[in-house]
Amino acid sequence: MRLPSLHAPEGGAESSAPAESAAAEAPASEDAAGQDSAADTGEAAATDISGSTIEVAVTYTGDQATTFQGLVDAFEEETGVTVNIAEYGQDYENTMKTRMASNELPDVFQTHGWSLLRYKEYLMDVSDQPWVSDYDDSALGVIQDDDGSIYVLMISELVNGTLVNTDLCEAAGVDPYSIHTWDDFTEACAKIKESGVTPIGSTSNPGLFANYAGTFVTYEGEMYEDGAAQLDGSWDWQDYKDSLIKYTVNWIDSGYFYEDILTLVDSDLTERYATGQSAFILGNDPSVLVTCLSLNPDANYIFLPSFASTDSGVEHVGIGEGDTFGIWKDTKNEAAAKAFLEYMARPEVAVAINNVTGKLSCLKSSMELDESYGLSVFTEMQEKCADCNIFYDNLWDRQYMPSGMWNIFGDASNMLFDDTSEKGQDEVIEYLLENYQDLYAVAQEG
Repeated sequence: MRLPSLHAPEGGAESSAPAESAAAEAPASEDAAGQDSAADTGEAAATDISGSTIEVAVTYTGDQATTFQGLVDAFEEETGVTVNIAEYGQDYENTMKTRMASNELPDVFQTHGWSLLRYKEYLMDVSDQPWVSDYDDSALGVIQDDDGSIYVLMISELVNGTLVNTDLCEAAGVDPYSIHTWDDFTEACAKIKESGVTPIGSTSNPGLFANYAGTFVTYEGEMYEDGAAQLDGSWDWQDYKDSLIKYTVNWIDSGYFYEDILTLVDSDLTERYATGQSAFILGNDPSVLVTCLSLNPDANYIFLPSFASTDSGVEHVGIGEGDTFGIWKDTKNEAAAKAFLEYMARPEVAVAINNVTGKLSCLKSSMELDESYGLSVFTEMQEKCADCNIFYDNLWDRQYMPSGMWNIFGDASNMLFDDTSEKGQDEVIEYLLENYQDLYAVAQEG
């Protein structure tokens, strides 16, 4: 099985296979399920749109951009449409904000995690397109609006939950599939610690305070259901202190984290996890496991949800948009833009992109072709936890926090690991509250 490279934010991954080869081979496949949907329109559609020109804005750089260009070349040859690619790279977000302000957007553009929360008013509803029925259920929780509308083609997704070293769990007498609540998890950590292993492998990072926060203070049945207050700017964060902070302090004081966590970097984490120095990684996605397996192919891992805070709560799998393509609602080239999305939805095309980005396929037809390790552990979790109360939804901070809070969570994590006293906890809450209120006010003004 070929292992995809670890994906990096906004185009940092490198391909593990020649990009030109992936691009050249992708359009030629005739045996994938998605080919039928493209064939429905036949030569008539190609004739109707031949001679059209569309602009497509992307975040891709490097090998990703090369692969994408090869796929676009094949689309142009097949349809007679000219595609002008705007590669904005690291300047993508600022450039798109400027173009939104002037209401002059590309015909097709990537929404990079914000199809509903930022770009919805600029996007065309594409829920009537043939590829919509191909979505895995996990994808719909993040891209489907309350009224059922869908504004993007999402060919890949980011998944967020708990990474588990099953070898260490077995040695400590822990059945990871019996862990459903944070109390269960705490008990498992005690057994792992007794076996001589650090239970939780982590750096001090924003994800520790953000990625699974909703399982304590937001979702139905959890300790607190503060979602409405989080969204209207009135949240005072005391419930956060009484739940997530208290649990984290207990884990810190019990020695469940690395003692040198404040100085660790990501490469330290993956090296230690690969060599069996910790059993769990909280609030992360399976791409980390790909890197660990490249260092230690004999290790055994699984992926689980983030756990619930009560017996009646939900276990959460955070879903983030991976690679998504939406159509500007005011485009003058609607037919060509829809044909482009339909082409990108073909399983062999989607997988060619997902292979070079390292992200997980989320269209069922492309999932059948996707041999990535990340997808294998995710689908295994879906099968083995089918009877669990699992909730698939957007990444918590994207949905409930104002823009800019991510780095604030990282600072708060550092503060707590430096001082777990009651005073230290109060300082963390004060810091989070002040920044939350300031950023919420800025968002309201914008």
